[in-house]
Amino acid sequence: MNGSYTVSPAIHPLYPLAGRIAGPAVTVAVPRGAFNVIKFAMEQTQRGDVLVVNACEIDSFAVWGGNVSKGMQRRGVAGVVIDGAARDPEEAHAVRFPVFARTQATGSPPLEGPGEVNVPIACGGVVVRPGDVVIADTNGIVVIPSEAAEWVLERVSELKSKHAQIQPVLERGEVTNIAVIIAALRQQGFAVDGGSDGKP
Repeated sequence: MNGSYTVSPAIHPLYPLAGRIAGPAVTVAVPRGAFNVIKFAMEQTQRGDVLVVNACEIDSFAVWGGNVSKGMQRRGVAGVVIDGAARDPEEAHAVRFPVFARTQATGSPPLEGPGEVNVPIACGGVVVRPGDVVIADTNGIVVIPSEAAEWVLERVSELKSKHAQIQPVLERGEVTNIAVIIAALRQQGFAVDGGSDGKP
């Protein structure tokens, strides 16, 4: 896993979020923002899914608003990620439905136009396929290929274990692994004037 699975930070929470969303992607591409196509994609979602919309960075109107936030929250959808504009952050916040979008706009989208549902799409510089795992919070958005999800879960579990082990060091206000770091810096010829390894 590397940066190629990280969605552009230009796509961000529509309102301050509490917590994190994660779930399999249902994808939709609407190059002209056709709302009927988005609504058809919404009908394909199941509880726990994340709807991912490629609206081609359109910023002249919103392809998502408060009514559909409420409907998808009631449906059990985990959230929506939009490479385009959304609106009504207060309404999304009121029903606690996570919306991530590139920007906000007030205008309404056209109902008709071209589009594709549940095909590989681009979103924020990342290819998203139906069923890929989308994880999003205030830190950003990542997309995990479905075939790599188990491997990533194992790595995350290992990382959490390592973080737990260093908590006592942090609680003491110490820098983790500093003795090893200072030894490596000295080996590189770096001028080290003391440190917690106890050497001058």
